[in-house]
Amino acid sequence: MEDSTLKQYEMPLHLQLAMRKAELASEEMTWDQMRDVLLNLYSRRLMELQSVKDLLVGEGIEVEFNIPSDIELQELAIARFMMEADPDEIEREMEEDDEPPAIF
Repeated sequence: MEDSTLKQYEMPLHLQLAMRKAELASEEMTWDQMRDVLLNLYSRRLMELQSVKDLLVGEGIEVEFNIPSDIELQELAIARFMMEADPDEIEREMEEDDEPPAIF
């Protein structure tokens, strides 16, 4: 079933084959190996982003993009929770417990 609102990206054949090869290799990995590979991939993507930024700066094009830190993401989650939560409910929980309500 295809969603007509989403444009499907057609991946070139050589990339499709590489993805299939990676999928088959991942089936034989342990969770620790999978975690290491994921962290390595994330590190590579961060380096690629920095390289693109350096190339653009070298061409005189200033583009600022920022990747939020874990602390910023937690602060955003807390702010969203506080916006959606009922203030009376939070106050009742605070009175009942000595500990603040768990968000995560």
